[in-house]
Amino acid sequence: MTSPTREIRLWRLQQGRQEHTTDVVIVEEPLEIRLAGEPFQVLMRLPGLEKELALGFLFTEGIIRSLTEVISLHFCGTATDPVLPPNVLDVSLAPEARARAGRRHLEVAYSSCGLCAKEAVSEIKASLPPVASALSLTLTDLAALVARLPEAQPLFHATGGTHGVALASPDGAVFLSAEDVGRHNAMDKAIGQALLRRLDLSRLVALLSGRISFEMALKCVRAGIPVLAAVSAPTSMALELAQEMGLTLVGFARPHRLNVYTHPKRLRDLARG
Repeated sequence: MTSPTREIRLWRLQQGRQEHTTDVVIVEEPLEIRLAGEPFQVLMRLPGLEKELALGFLFTEGIIRSLTEVISLHFCGTATDPVLPPNVLDVSLAPEARARAGRRHLEVAYSSCGLCAKEAVSEIKASLPPVASALSLTLTDLAALVARLPEAQPLFHATGGTHGVALASPDGAVFLSAEDVGRHNAMDKAIGQALLRRLDLSRLVALLSGRISFEMALKCVRAGIPVLAAVSAPTSMALELAQEMGLTLVGFARPHRLNVYTHPKRLRDLARG
C-alpha cells in the first residue's frame, strides 16, 4: 500500500532564522471507480480504505441502497496487478443499482449549481425520506465522543493535511474513524466501514473535524445517520437541510461547549429543558 505521508526538504523561516530541514506532507492520489469495467468517477483521496471509500461514496450518492446490491469489489494499488492498472477500483453491482448509476447524470451537482437553498432542499425532500431514528444521547455522551476525535487523526497531527470523521455509538463501544485529504472522502470511508461491518447507521453519531457543509449533511441524511457533530461551524444550507430532513446538527463541539442547531430532542438533557 502507498504510504499516506511523504518526507520532503524545505526551508523553514521562524523568528528571523532560516533552517533547511525536513517535514512530512500528506499523500494525495486519484482513485478511479469503475462499474463493471466502465469509468464512473475519479476521486482525489488519501491512499487507504479504497473499498470502504467506494462503498461509502456509492451509498451516499444514492447508487446503492444496501451492501446486498454490491456483487464484488476489486482494487489494485500497484502496477503489478494483471487485471487492473494502479489506483483503479472496479465494482460489480446488482442490476437495479447499475440502473441508478446510469441515471446519475440527471442529479444536480449541488456544490457548483445555481440553485438556491430552498430549491435544492425541496428536490431532496421529494426523493429522500427524513431521518427517523429514535437514537438519543446525553450532552456528556456527546462531549466524550468529541474528545476522542483527535485520537483518531494521527495523520493530521503528523502533517496538518487531513480531515477526520468518526462514526460512534452513544456509549463509545463502536468508534470507527477515517482520515483523508477531503472531508467527503473521510465521511465515505467511515460509512463504508460501517456498511462492511453491517452496523445500523441509524444508531450512530457522526463526528467531523471541520465545518459542516451542505454535502456533508446530505451524506448523513442519505445514510440515515441521525446526529452530526463538528468542531467547526455549519453552513446555512446545511442548517436548512438538517431542519427539513430530521438531522440533529451540532457545531463548535468541544468537551465543555457546543451549539445545537436543529432537532435537539435527540439530546436528552435539552429535551427535558
